[in-house]
Amino acid sequence: MEENIITIFCLVDDILKAINVKDDVRAKICNAEILTIGYMAVRYFHGNYYSAHQFFMSMKPSYPIDYSRFIRRLNNLHNAIDYAFQLLSEVFYKTAKSTIYSVDSFPVEVCKIERSSTCNIYNHKDMKGYNASKKRFFYGFKVHMVVTTNKEPLHCYISYANEHDATAAKRYLPAMKANSSVIGDKGYVSKKLATFLTKFGVNLNAIQRSNMGEDKDCFIKRRLRKKVETVFSIITGRFGNVIKATSIDGFLTKLKLFITAYSMDCFLKLSDDEKQLSI
Repeated sequence: MEENIITIFCLVDDILKAINVKDDVRAKICNAEILTIGYMAVRYFHGNYYSAHQFFMSMKPSYPIDYSRFIRRLNNLHNAIDYAFQLLSEVFYKTAKSTIYSVDSFPVEVCKIERSSTCNIYNHKDMKGYNASKKRFFYGFKVHMVVTTNKEPLHCYISYANEHDATAAKRYLPAMKANSSVIGDKGYVSKKLATFLTKFGVNLNAIQRSNMGEDKDCFIKRRLRKKVETVFSIITGRFGNVIKATSIDGFLTKLKLFITAYSMDCFLKLSDDEKQLSI
């Protein structure tokens, strides 16, 4: 683990320099170390900041940082986490071997639906949504994501739980590179959405519903969609059923960390030639 942590620290430090995030000269621990601890938490400790903080302090006892101070600094870096994800996305665009991508969404619960009326973190009427795959309602958010055929995330959008996939798609799919083809499930069947995306050079090809006639490419589409499903399984497997947080800002920061940490892992899997190409 320690060798991987050093590699992640170097990667995070390079990313922060690339997006021009500067350190406070008064701080004993730099921003790269703060984000590295955050990475450790979501990668090895199921999102438990305290365990990651204690592990890091055992590695570097000469650079102490109070736990509450660490949490404040990490939450203040939420914009840097967004920029880091975007920077890595550009890398994956350059190294992608295909212009065919898959899109889907997965639910993230803030709390159990039975406790939604007394949720202390955040309460909003639009946070009640329906999980079609599990055939039950949930309370929280949706993460919408576009991935490459190599399971690398390109775009990510977080919405309230009740926002339909086709509606949310209008907010992030236009940002895709021109001449991209996107494979979606039945939730993305929409002539209006498909027509709208053609203005940006994006071709949406959703799996047809049973009452729409024969879909000759259904088997191929399903195979391509397995990529995004695998990504979701990896990310959600790391945080379990519920992400633990004491505030909505902290919740969303941790969620973004889980996603960006996965992007970092994908970057480290690239060949040296691909990394050089991205530079």
